[in-house]
Amino acid sequence: MKNIAIFGSSRSGKSTLAKMISEKYPNYHIIEGDCIRWSFQKTLPNTNINSKNGRGMKEDFPNFLATLFYTVIENNDTNINYILDTCDITPKKAKELFSKDNTIILFLGTPNHSISEHIKTIRANQTEKSWCYQKSNEYLINHSKKWLDRSKQYQEECNKLGIWYVDTSFNVNKVLKDTLRKIEKMMN
Repeated sequence: MKNIAIFGSSRSGKSTLAKMISEKYPNYHIIEGDCIRWSFQKTLPNTNINSKNGRGMKEDFPNFLATLFYTVIENNDTNINYILDTCDITPKKAKELFSKDNTIILFLGTPNHSISEHIKTIRANQTEKSWCYQKSNEYLINHSKKWLDRSKQYQEECNKLGIWYVDTSFNVNKVLKDTLRKIEKMMN
């Protein structure tokens, strides 16, 4: 069975797809990039892994995630497979770090959403534990602009690099079910 690396933009369905896979296939365990990043922010701030300037998040974190992902896989002597779910890696980095025979790589994005549609998706799926809970509309507008731009950039870059890109702008439940069926055909 192949391992799965799901990348893409904020609120595009990455975690939902990862959960769909792990619920249907209990031997698949999820590694959440957000939880790892938040752990760094809380416990190891001196590493600068979350820096938005220079190195840090841009270079070190994707390398760290790839090393973690493949170390867990290589040291696993049971019948467990892994799903990496993260938004912190560009298509170019994903191809560089995750293009192995035992890994299915895909990107999810919402390149055809408007800002208001993206904010509506954020608000509809939030809980008290969500990063977006009680964020101002101004914050969410800026966040949405950034991730909608990235969705478009990632779609273009994936097309150039031959990486599977899934547009979840509309009919997200149907699109994710179709994507799961395609993944199932690629698993073995």
